[in-house]
Amino acid sequence: MSSVTYQTLVPSSLIYFCEEMGELFGKVERNLYIALCRGEKLNTLKSSYQKIYGINARQFNSIYASIKGKIASSKECLARQIKELQLAIKSLSKSIAARKNKLKKLYPSCGINGYKSEKKQLKWEIHQKQRRLSLKKNKVALLQTKTERIIFGGSKLFQAQYNLIENGYSNHDEWLDDWQKKRSSQFMLVGSSDETAGCQNCQLSTDGDIKIRVPYALFNQFGKYIFATGIKFNYGYKDIEYALNKGGSLTWRFVKKDNGKWYVFVTVKRPCVPIQSRFYRGMIGIDLNPNVIGWAYCDQEGNLLERGQIKINLRDRSSHQVKATLGDAVGSIVKLAVQYQCPITVEKLDFSAKKASMKSQGVGYSRMLSNFAYSQFLSMLDQRALRWGIEVVRVNPAYSSLIGLTKFLKLYGLSSDTAAALVLARRALHKSERPPARYARFLPVDRHRHAWSYWRMLSKKLSSFRRHSFYGEPARSWGAIAVLWVSH
Repeated sequence: MSSVTYQTLVPSSLIYFCEEMGELFGKVERNLYIALCRGEKLNTLKSSYQKIYGINARQFNSIYASIKGKIASSKECLARQIKELQLAIKSLSKSIAARKNKLKKLYPSCGINGYKSEKKQLKWEIHQKQRRLSLKKNKVALLQTKTERIIFGGSKLFQAQYNLIENGYSNHDEWLDDWQKKRSSQFMLVGSSDETAGCQNCQLSTDGDIKIRVPYALFNQFGKYIFATGIKFNYGYKDIEYALNKGGSLTWRFVKKDNGKWYVFVTVKRPCVPIQSRFYRGMIGIDLNPNVIGWAYCDQEGNLLERGQIKINLRDRSSHQVKATLGDAVGSIVKLAVQYQCPITVEKLDFSAKKASMKSQGVGYSRMLSNFAYSQFLSMLDQRALRWGIEVVRVNPAYSSLIGLTKFLKLYGLSSDTAAALVLARRALHKSERPPARYARFLPVDRHRHAWSYWRMLSKKLSSFRRHSFYGEPARSWGAIAVLWVSH
């Protein structure tokens, strides 16, 4: 079973209660985190905190679960930051070595003035890259000695106190008021399948009535329970109703967003749909790009049957617009898979590696790539495909673009993205990736080599060829390749 989360607005009758709960739970959470960092025992803290703060055992467990989630998220962010810096260091080191090699081989063929100018430019570039490399190495060394720390309220708002005017505050008291509100803007109530309605502290009926158990500390204000009606979810109500009827667990999270409104999020476990897709019906490959998604459908033998492109524009869009655009694209792809009853293949992407090499791709591409939510797209694809019983296969994208250009671009009259998508689909079906005969004659004969080793050699030789040249006349293209090969 997979977990899924749905949200809706909190009824106006619960807003004051949410404010008080956020303040209480926020205070307990911060103090509990400090105590845990000191090394105090959880069981001892649990019994003492129930008495001190007037909460029950389930409410304490919910607060501890929230802390564990934030600690895990902090560790993941720190690890990802270190990895991105290490990849950037590797990319910079290669770039510096390439420029030093070029500087060593520089020859005054274009005149003494041109020679001096190019030599000066190369030295300046090497100096700047070495300076940037040193900064990144120092930052990695600092992060590797850093311990994870949670800033309740967020680091961005915390830093705003040092630049009050620039962040819209006239004095420190205004910032402090926002800071305290932000630190008390959410609380969570964890459920379990062995509890009534999936959660002892927050129970929803199928009619949309909600009953929340009030902590002992707030009995005088709200009584033992607080009730509200009209809880309606625009999406996912069938999953929630299924969990309520089948004894599933429901976890509730109440959050006050930046717009000042309170929202309630409920996480339920959705039953898995039996896999409907079959490999013998073929495969749909997807090639992700910042402005277009290319797809190709092939049969079980790897022969192209259908292909297409889904245009996407994510540049200068809000997060909601990006999510809507990606959602439409995911819906179209899964619809195709349902139609053909076949699995979907996507790249096993490492966005950290992509991000580290963005500077070498140019400013325009970097801007598009940084706005392109790879992880969000893949997450939405997994969820939608799971709902329809479609299997999603991830494969290594190594040399997929090159193989598509040289083997399938001209053969089927494809675009570069659809050609790469076809390669991914064939790879998931374990089809041959040997270089075509017209290229193989320039390569050494060794049956023990992996096919990718030949593509690695070809990628170096064909790096100077523009993409449109692969559409040209074969005789002219292969002749140029032969000359290039001999010259190397």
